[in-house]
Amino acid sequence: MRQLVIQSRSQDPASQSCRDDVTGLTTRRHAEHHLASLLVRAAEQDTKVAVLHIDIDRLKEINHSLGRPMGDACLRLVAQRTTEVVDLKGDVSRLDSDEIMAMMPDVTALEAVIPVVERLLERTHQPIELSGRTLFASCCIGLALYPDHGGTVTELMRHANLARRKAQAKGSMQYRVFSHDLLDDGPDRIALRCELRDALARSEMELRYSPVLCARSGQVVAVSAQPRWCSPRFGVLEAAQWLPAARDNDQLQEICPWVLARACRHARSWYEAGSGLRVVVGVPAEGLVGNVLVESVRAVLDESGLPAGLLEIELTEGGLMQDPGHAGAVLERLKATGVRLSVDGFGRGHSILGHLGLLPIDTLKLDALFIDDCLDNSRRQAVIRSVIGMAHELGVRVAASGVGSRQQADFLREQDCDLLQGSLWSRMEYSDPPAE
Repeated sequence: MRQLVIQSRSQDPASQSCRDDVTGLTTRRHAEHHLASLLVRAAEQDTKVAVLHIDIDRLKEINHSLGRPMGDACLRLVAQRTTEVVDLKGDVSRLDSDEIMAMMPDVTALEAVIPVVERLLERTHQPIELSGRTLFASCCIGLALYPDHGGTVTELMRHANLARRKAQAKGSMQYRVFSHDLLDDGPDRIALRCELRDALARSEMELRYSPVLCARSGQVVAVSAQPRWCSPRFGVLEAAQWLPAARDNDQLQEICPWVLARACRHARSWYEAGSGLRVVVGVPAEGLVGNVLVESVRAVLDESGLPAGLLEIELTEGGLMQDPGHAGAVLERLKATGVRLSVDGFGRGHSILGHLGLLPIDTLKLDALFIDDCLDNSRRQAVIRSVIGMAHELGVRVAASGVGSRQQADFLREQDCDLLQGSLWSRMEYSDPPAE
């Protein structure tokens, strides 16, 4: 019987030295040596080797909010599930704190690896029960194939990691196969981190405001504040392009309060001018750690003088589902301040349905993936109708993001969708000048 990730300690010190203490997986050094031997054999036998770079989503958040022992326990279970899926087909190693690599030799074609990748995404997303808590882990995966995507250990590991980063930029539970066009796609991650570190101090951050319209009247009822980085070196970058680097730098605790404070001050000026527009501020999953978000909201409302009802805090479905019990408690405290609450990215890969009736949510925002082909896809149309009907039964409004055409807007109105947002109204967007 093949041993899984939680193994008994070998009495051989050499064997112990190549094992990770937390997971029992082999270490990066062992993985590199083993991959080198697999490449030699593949070259002799004219076969392929698949390298999967796996990043466990939000493991750092679990460590921060629930403690390192809980994070290690979660890591062990995810590593074990990964090993179970790969099974006899390959070998699994731990590369870094939240990164794992799987190697699969004797691969005939790319098509033979994709089902394994999809099973990994599904298996690692299943609930984890730890110390009376239910956690929802997930992962993103980058895939590189020898010899198609590289001929050396360094190339394959680097290309699999690059593909993983591109997958992660799309959200949780995503995978990406390496292609050579990725090598010229966007700035280098290390250079990006270095430049981003002092971007706020250099007044390179600005807020871009996008309109949110009432589907029935067509009137603008709110504006969504999105931070952008106006980098002299890399140009204007949307949040999705630099958020991973901000996480690596531990800068979100600095940038997020700045976004919240600046958006509320701007909204206060609209209020003083007689406008009743709400401002919508997105909060990443890290914002739910502890009680920092609640205190930040209270402080910024006091400082800006903005009525609480004109502030809407938008959280991601994935962030809420990381620890639904804790998230529910935070949302209740936020709701008590008088602000509105919305959930972004509904349907992207997590499932909030079982908790929706228990969370004090005002608005549920359909992910753009449901809107893209809603005019031609009867299944998407059925999902949209069902979500809108269910949400309205619970007293929750439904917003649609990613609306790009009049036909899509008309269809969503016919389904009784409440709010619309997307590129169709891009001419109405405007930017707050960079911070001084």
